[in-house]
Amino acid sequence: MIHLNNYAKKVGKVENYDWYEWEVFVNENEETLGKIDHVEYLLHPTFPNPRRVANEKESKFAIRTSGWGEFTVKATITFKDGTKEKVSYELDFDKKWPQ
Repeated sequence: MIHLNNYAKKVGKVENYDWYEWEVFVNENEETLGKIDHVEYLLHPTFPNPRRVANEKESKFAIRTSGWGEFTVKATITFKDGTKEKVSYELDFDKKWPQ
């Protein structure tokens, strides 16, 4: 099973909500990343363009955006051989950016 992970940082307040910039990515080794063609993320429906596609292995197929609430990110990983894997990941704003 493919694992996702995230980083987040508080960047201010919007309408009395704490606002976070965050990034979600595939948390796997180089060999596994090399087998992936792209990842399609499905964000909470309140996001503009809630379907986001990541194609860059170098970024670990990451997407970056911002918001105020944690939610379950759904992803479909498409491998170079055409197979697909669906995963879910609970966004966690306590996971800080690496230094």
